[in-house]
Amino acid sequence: MPHMICGIDQVDALLAANSARQKYNLYLEDSKKTAEAEQSDKKRKAVSDQIEEVKKKKARLQQDISSLEASADTLLTKAETKHAIKYVTEANSLRRTVKEKAEEVKTVELQLDEMLQQLQNN
Repeated sequence: MPHMICGIDQVDALLAANSARQKYNLYLEDSKKTAEAEQSDKKRKAVSDQIEEVKKKKARLQQDISSLEASADTLLTKAETKHAIKYVTEANSLRRTVKEKAEEVKTVELQLDEMLQQLQNN
């Protein structure tokens, strides 16, 4: 005859304990998966935000380049019409700045590519 504990069969008590332990382990696994998913989502969101910032920076740089090129062209036109060398000097200075910004755009594009690759890998 099986042993009785407070009117409950010992086998029933063991089955209930095993069932409770399994349910708790499932709960812990679900909690862990949820936490991992939230962490992954936070990382993905952070990378996405960084990508947007880099895209904005690239757009600003390209806009600056366009503006500087237009200013340089205007100065060169002025230099032709007024026969003043100072406008050519200013235009050359702007062109150097355009080259520097173009290099910065290339750097930003590389950063953007790396971030997009990182986002795809996650």
